[in-house]
Amino acid sequence: MNHSTNHSTNHSTNHSKTLFAFVSSTLLLASPALAEKKEPHTDLWVTASNGALVTGGWDHLTGEVVNPSQRVFEAEFGIDPAFPFSTDEPGIGSDLVGTTLTMNLLSGLSRWNGAGFDASSSWLFASYGGQDATTNAGGSFSFAVTAGLDLHPEYTLFGAGGADPANGIYLASFTVSASGLATSEVFYAVFNLGMAEADHAAAAGWVEANLVPAPGAIALVGVSGLVARRRRR
Repeated sequence: MNHSTNHSTNHSTNHSKTLFAFVSSTLLLASPALAEKKEPHTDLWVTASNGALVTGGWDHLTGEVVNPSQRVFEAEFGIDPAFPFSTDEPGIGSDLVGTTLTMNLLSGLSRWNGAGFDASSSWLFASYGGQDATTNAGGSFSFAVTAGLDLHPEYTLFGAGGADPANGIYLASFTVSASGLATSEVFYAVFNLGMAEADHAAAAGWVEANLVPAPGAIALVGVSGLVARRRRR
């Protein structure tokens, strides 16, 4: 009797383990994005320079500003499986202690098509401290900078008509503002929902190359304008 019971229990346990392994491997094969490890992305750093707010890339684990002029940030939806369409990336840090910063979400959400971005019927909801904004209408939320600030707003993606959003790579645009300082240049968050990390990186690279002018290009425009004015004179 004991032998029969043990044999039945072991057989059932082994069958369950085999089934679990099969389902797990099938899920991983069906979704390359689940199979690969997601690397942590740089958070947003906000500081001031020459009377204006500027953004950079910040590693909140080490406290290091890794890129003082970064304007493109990557984020992953579904890091917490209980909230597959939400993320708290990018987080925000700042050294402007005592300043109240306002994060402005601009209207319009785009989706990666493999070679650029098209307008999307999905929309992004961003919230912090009871304040919220959407890419349907824009909006903002504000917060005071304190020492050691490591703020993580919530970003949630919604599909059209209340449906679940389709897997894809989505682009949202932001600025940050504060009293007494010029508003930052537009910066971008590239959100990944269920796509391979190589595609995510390619989309972020496209934004960097096409939407963020190089400092040298800005300087060249300024010089060209100066030359044109001199010629008119």
